Amino acid sequence: MTNAALITVARNSPLLTCFRLCIIDPTSPDHLTKQPLDEGFGTIVQYCKSLRRLSMAGLLTDKVFQVIGTYGKCLEMLSVAFAGQSDFGMQCVLSGCTNLRKLEIRDSPFGDLALLAGSEKYESMRSLWMSSCSVTVHGCKELAAKMRNLNVEVIHDRDQFEDISTMTQPVDGLYVYRSVAGHRKDTPHFIYTM
Repeated sequence: MTNAALITVARNSPLLTCFRLCIIDPTSPDHLTKQPLDEGFGTIVQYCKSLRRLSMAGLLTDKVFQVIGTYGKCLEMLSVAFAGQSDFGMQCVLSGCTNLRKLEIRDSPFGDLALLAGSEKYESMRSLWMSSCSVTVHGCKELAAKMRNLNVEVIHDRDQFEDISTMTQPVDGLYVYRSVAGHRKDTPHFIYTM
């Protein structure tokens, strides 16, 4: 995939409402220039003003998340894999995408700082899913304490850690959602409700 190809799609299809690109090697840069795919995905978000759903992977830096936060005002669902450089990227998305309802992130460097920066936003969202990121139990506990109306569920194999409170490495997964019913009582053994 190349930035030029993504730019061509954006310029020729400005009425797109959904764009999903699956790249076999998700950390691949632009095939020709070896640059990140920031410019291409950024152009998709800039030109497709009615874009509601975006799924992306590839070599992407915080620059594309700044563009998404600035121009992705209609974006309702964002799925990100193997992308980003720091917590700043996720912070840009959470502060800028005013209509965001669902955010799925996997295998990205976003951690506790990014998680907590968007805490007020989560109440208006349907869900946040993070898997294989840099979020810790401490960050999850802090979010749960700060936003009591949210369900904060940590997904982790209990066979590895009997007491999750002593765990220092990143959690396997995190699911945050709001529910008028409160915390669920039917969680499997590998889910910890904060």
